[in-house]
Amino acid sequence: MKKIIVLLGLIILITGCTNCSNKDIISDLNLNKDKCKILETTDTHEGFLGDGDYFVRIKCSKIEDKILKKWNKLPLSDSLKEVTEMKQCTSKSCADIYERYNIPSIKNGYYYFEDRHSESTNTFDDSDINNRPSYNFTLAILDKDTNTIYYYELDT
Repeated sequence: MKKIIVLLGLIILITGCTNCSNKDIISDLNLNKDKCKILETTDTHEGFLGDGDYFVRIKCSKIEDKILKKWNKLPLSDSLKEVTEMKQCTSKSCADIYERYNIPSIKNGYYYFEDRHSESTNTFDDSDINNRPSYNFTLAILDKDTNTIYYYELDT
């Protein structure tokens, strides 16, 4: 009986660690909680290894310029364009992240990138992202005209 309880505890612990839905994205991005609201959340992380993606649409009444110090001006780098425009398939369809999550074409904006892959040598450099057999990264895109942030995590 003791072994079953320990095994059950391990399963709960492991599956809980792969669930991103409890993240506080607004705090993680250093946004003002009083000025930003989450409009949409989608989490496809399932199974033992936690593969999947996580998407959040955030609308802010104001975004302070000091927050953008770690962000880059759009357009995305070629490496990030390649991975975000890559067709990813679910059981229902194949689409890139713009199609899947209805992200508009953004001309005036910024992006934040973080490489969470175990082989990453520089967390904020995307140049090697397409030279590995899997992806583990975070990408946030800010539309300055609408103060909307499209937050995306991919784990494969």
